[in-house]
Amino acid sequence: MPEPFLIDVSGQFRPGQLHVRWQDEPRPPHAALDSLVAKTWEEQTAACRQSGRLLFNGRLVRYLRHRVRDGVLSIDAGPTDFANFLATNLLNWPRGQEFGWDMFSNPIGSSAVPITSDGRLLLGRRNQRVIFHAGYVHVIGGGLEAVDCREDGTADAFSAARRELIEELALAPEEIGEVLCLGMIRDPTIRQPELIFDAALHLTWDEVAARLDPNDPHQEHTKLLACPDEPDAILPFIRANAPVTPVAVGLLCFHGRLWFGQAWYDDAIRELAALK
Repeated sequence: MPEPFLIDVSGQFRPGQLHVRWQDEPRPPHAALDSLVAKTWEEQTAACRQSGRLLFNGRLVRYLRHRVRDGVLSIDAGPTDFANFLATNLLNWPRGQEFGWDMFSNPIGSSAVPITSDGRLLLGRRNQRVIFHAGYVHVIGGGLEAVDCREDGTADAFSAARRELIEELALAPEEIGEVLCLGMIRDPTIRQPELIFDAALHLTWDEVAARLDPNDPHQEHTKLLACPDEPDAILPFIRANAPVTPVAVGLLCFHGRLWFGQAWYDDAIRELAALK
């Protein structure tokens, strides 16, 4: 049976072992796809005006290709934006085979599972205002942005992961310990490439949870959830808190393989596949 998430890369990569390099390679022009993007963006901006929501077409970092050599993950990335992401991967994913997935926006996501000092894995229940996977349990994440690009043409994926932790959990930079990249996976539906990270925190579960303001309109999560960082806790947590995003499932499984072993991971994948 197929796995509940798609795997591009699996491993352990520290800052010196993950390189994202900018290439000036925008998506090739395609008349039908260009028309779809324009039409979808017009429809969505009109809908947002009516509902009073804001929709901003920010710049994103598009996945082009990757390679792993001598323990180093190298990713080539180019330009894209939220309008293209919205109109391809997010809302028109059923047409991926028609246009070819490599023609879609494919912005590089960045998601982390924070590990508290008292042994809890933190996830959040997404609010109903988000465009995709509203109400799902998800890890703390976002995407590589222009701010993550350096003058030398590289992008700092670890900085992106830390930025999301700081923004979504109201953390100070010094409250985040080691951040380790575990690879790159994809949601089987929208196929967005997602770099996934373990992130150690110097705070307890109670200290982090106290900072969440569920009444903040800019808060992506309505509730924080804590999963004990134990081999017998992860799968029951996924079952009890469904629906859980495929990226969150994948990151929890990769975390489990790192700390609990390959046999644990193989058993987890078989059980998750049987739930479908």
